[in-house]
Amino acid sequence: MKAVRPYTIKGKILCGIIKAIAVCVHLFKKKEWDKAIEFEENPLTMGFMDLLYFSYKYYYLPPRLPSHPRVLEHFQKTNHHIPEFQTQLSISLGGDLMPYEMIKPENTLHLWNSIGKDFFGSDIVFANLETPLDKTQKTSFVPEVMLSNMLFNTNETTFNIFNGNGQFKGFDILSIANNHSLDMGKTGLINTIEFLESKNIKAIGGARTQKEAEEPVIIEKNGFKIGFIAYTYSLNQFEPPKDQPWLVNVLPLNLPNSNITLIQKQSKACRAAGADLVLCSIHAGNAYQTYPGKTTVDLFENIFKTCGVDIIIGGHPHNLQPWRHYTFNDPETGQIKNGFAIYSLADFIAYDIFTWCHLCAYVKLEIGRNQEGKVIFKPTVNPLIMQRDTKQLKLEEAAKVFEKEILTEEEQDLKILYDACIN
Repeated sequence: MKAVRPYTIKGKILCGIIKAIAVCVHLFKKKEWDKAIEFEENPLTMGFMDLLYFSYKYYYLPPRLPSHPRVLEHFQKTNHHIPEFQTQLSISLGGDLMPYEMIKPENTLHLWNSIGKDFFGSDIVFANLETPLDKTQKTSFVPEVMLSNMLFNTNETTFNIFNGNGQFKGFDILSIANNHSLDMGKTGLINTIEFLESKNIKAIGGARTQKEAEEPVIIEKNGFKIGFIAYTYSLNQFEPPKDQPWLVNVLPLNLPNSNITLIQKQSKACRAAGADLVLCSIHAGNAYQTYPGKTTVDLFENIFKTCGVDIIIGGHPHNLQPWRHYTFNDPETGQIKNGFAIYSLADFIAYDIFTWCHLCAYVKLEIGRNQEGKVIFKPTVNPLIMQRDTKQLKLEEAAKVFEKEILTEEEQDLKILYDACIN
């Protein structure tokens, strides 16, 4: 497969140079790096070999094999029966909204044409805003070829594209807990929260005060209370101020057996506030690979079993990764519960040159009650492809794209990942 597809002459030259280096590395590391390598993937702790491996899998060859045999076993199909029920509430869950330089009004005229009505038509609409939006500081978009640790800052024009291009109602709630949360410092985070507040959008995963950080975020609609919590594994080269650790929900989630006491505490607070379901956004894992690592698989299982959340929404790996249903004992009641996790929803609105980043998804949750009045839900994963026709970007349903008799080179690459995720 062709890992990256730059779209300018300058980009092609830069990628060509990097790929030439990767070809040399490939001679020595092919056997070892055919399989995913687990590491923290945190700029604060990355060494030279970590950076080399990260560049290798991005610019040259993403690993298709998992880091551990248990990961494949984890995704073996299981029989999961969801009884029929009447849908009383719907929630759309999108992936990462990223300020790539390609995301401009003139390039996104038809972006939402195929899926906007369904995605934004849900009662509650959620995604991860992976950029500050601070109008007092200079904008900084993701370039075609990233050769340094970028500091992001978007503007209202780009946000309006994220938010449905003015064609739909837009988002109800966004996570701001990700590795770019503090790119514009504490001021940037606070101004982002205040911008979202001005648009009647709730923010989770970051806070202006300790009191705000401790208050559970609940959306009440159609007779249901839905709790939302969000966490990130890293803030890139930054850390929250020592006297304000509550500024962003950052935990060492990419390390084995990481402490998730904060997730337990905030999930419990949502339940105490009457939440019927708790949705947990986890920004963690390893980027540019088919499967999550064993550390991430273990983390998600631990969150279900010790925190009792109902749904885990994964982000950060940039490309789509598999999903599965869970059955576990609720840590509070001891009763058997059903959960659902998607390990990476990928880049939702973005345009990265890494081919697999163009395969993403959104989850549609249908929620209702059974005859005994117990809240039940049904998740449907909708894989999408970010297609580019000259400079026009448009989200299309992946299944429809793959129905064609003849696929382009890029579509053939995307189908490798698509097949791994759905099978």
